[in-house]
Amino acid sequence: MQIDTLSEFLSQAGTEFRLYDLGRRLQPLATEDFAAIEAGRRPYPWPLQRHAWLAVCYHQHGDERQHYLWFLKIPLDERGLFNNAAVKHFLAALVEQLGQDPTAPLGEEQQQRLAQTPFTFQPAQDKLAALHARLRRDLALPPSAYYPAVLDYLAEPERHDWQQLGLQGLADLAARLATEPALGQLLASRLFGLPLPVQQALLGQCEHQPLPAELAECLLAAISAEQERATPDEERIGLLLRATAGTTPLAARSRKIASLLALAPGQTLMLSLAARLWQELTDEALLLAYLEQLAERHPELFNGLFAELVSTPALRPLILANLHNPALAPALRDAIGKLFAAARD
Repeated sequence: MQIDTLSEFLSQAGTEFRLYDLGRRLQPLATEDFAAIEAGRRPYPWPLQRHAWLAVCYHQHGDERQHYLWFLKIPLDERGLFNNAAVKHFLAALVEQLGQDPTAPLGEEQQQRLAQTPFTFQPAQDKLAALHARLRRDLALPPSAYYPAVLDYLAEPERHDWQQLGLQGLADLAARLATEPALGQLLASRLFGLPLPVQQALLGQCEHQPLPAELAECLLAAISAEQERATPDEERIGLLLRATAGTTPLAARSRKIASLLALAPGQTLMLSLAARLWQELTDEALLLAYLEQLAERHPELFNGLFAELVSTPALRPLILANLHNPALAPALRDAIGKLFAAARD
């Protein structure tokens, strides 16, 4: 029987599976949405460098003791749809190596062959830790063995050596903030008294997980405090802002982004918005403010970031609708003109 989609392959092999996007940040992808993407009925929602970066977690029906993980990098066409020829090529390679059983043990040579295809990738350690933490939460499994030490440390930081903490334990904490209110309250009360490396690692994990609104607002307040310093640390502002990326829309965050865009933003903020908080740019006023600052202050970044944003389905119609807007700032109009002129050459 011909297999045309990854869902068909996994379903016919008798597995249950769930999917996560690992491109810009960790995000769950519903199986019904994935089916629509595979059928070409909608574009991939979170493209990065014209690819979908997927984590596929699966197990055999009736056996939840053993879970398997694949990391797949699927090319997208200019419309953001799956490149069907590439998908079929990958599936053919899978069937050749695994037969009809994705849980079949692979020999070393077979593993090397699959690893050498352009369709697999190895996530960065921070995303891998975030994924494992999210999976354990979503599968109702206990957190990692590193988690109790993190809780002990947060309860009494002065009595423990922060250098003994494991990244996976910090990721487990971040993954549980949205479902355990007491954890969010504890972290909000302790976070800014912790050593900077611990703060940075925790904030880096928070950007991959939904946060309770109260904690997100605490992080936004910390941005305001940083802005009031004689020499604000833009890296810290970017880290704090990115940490709120998984939180549901917040009016306070939109206002904060608008104020940051009005204050000669540096590269860190511009990259953070494109990489983690692109959903905020669905506000047309914020989008145009962002693109104007990008064109005026960071022309060296314009082409690359514009290409990434216009490939994002949530932003593409809004960007295209404004290409000929007569109210565009001259620098933005010129940057767009040069970009399209270069594309025609």
